Amino acid sequence: MTTPSKADDPLTVFLRQYVEHAGLPGGVIGIGYGDGSMRFAATGYASVNPDHGMTRDRQFYIGSLTKMMTAVVIVQLASEKRLDLTDPVAKWLPEEFRDKIANAKVATIRDLLRNSSGIPDYLDGEFFFELVGRDPQHGWRNRELLPLMAGRDAHFKPGTKYDPSNSNYILLGVVIEQVEGDLIEAVFNRRIFEPAQMRNTSFGRYPRPDDLARGFDDANGDGKLEDVTDFDVGDQLADGGVISTAEDLLKFARALFVDGVLLGPNGVARATTDVLFAGEGSYGYGLMVGKSDWGPVWGHDGTYFGYSGEFSYFPKQDTAVVFLANGRALNEVPRLTGMLLTGLFGKPE
Repeated sequence: MTTPSKADDPLTVFLRQYVEHAGLPGGVIGIGYGDGSMRFAATGYASVNPDHGMTRDRQFYIGSLTKMMTAVVIVQLASEKRLDLTDPVAKWLPEEFRDKIANAKVATIRDLLRNSSGIPDYLDGEFFFELVGRDPQHGWRNRELLPLMAGRDAHFKPGTKYDPSNSNYILLGVVIEQVEGDLIEAVFNRRIFEPAQMRNTSFGRYPRPDDLARGFDDANGDGKLEDVTDFDVGDQLADGGVISTAEDLLKFARALFVDGVLLGPNGVARATTDVLFAGEGSYGYGLMVGKSDWGPVWGHDGTYFGYSGEFSYFPKQDTAVVFLANGRALNEVPRLTGMLLTGLFGKPE
């Protein structure tokens, strides 16, 4: 059952105020409850010139929320004995890069999952974005980014600390494609999107889908938002290239955490307990593992050029919250999900 959104609906009013305060073009909230029902709100605009209002069925780039899906595929492959989480990443890399990427021979797949490999982030500096500027519709592949990691010093000994690096999940994408002998789009379709019935989810592509909300970002550093939708900053990349809807991400949460469609209970337990301290929480296998006044929370946040999102699952309440926006906030604002919790769960005990 789905609850429609109305202009005077309290959730819609809250979202509209948040989006306006943040300076975002538009956004969608989806809330999935334990009984399978869903509630949505949408506000702002999905495109300009021509103007189209935001609707709940719009697609967005989900950025680092993709990492949750990449981790799920890796754990699936491990459960099938297709790989071992203790394998050094070099085992699955093209031979020419095994000696060139720092820590590749000692960092394990588990280290990559937990962002503890010490391998430098390919996004450090401006080099990748300079490449994007020269070739905005390149169609980047995970393997193509290996040269951007090569010849750089490791940051630390693997497994000793948490340090988020997008390189970890690019490398996991390379591993997935190597083990499966297939492109990552086909692997995710078979292993995640189809089993979870995520019918409006895919990796990015050209031409841009009609249902994709146009993405806006301050590309020039002038404090104004420009339409950046047609820049490929990772359409087929395992660290952030997926496009999805709020409803499909609620389906993903249910398929992963409730129905056992994607991982069994042992896989979910390991992904959320084999963690490293990460600021105000911990980081497991593609999941931020935190605490709230209402109990544990698992999820991820993400940004992409022109997009941002939050995904949170509260196991005690069996409730998922998704927020997707077609921009990155121009003004400092708290996480939207945190502001919703009293309204969702009441005052903490």
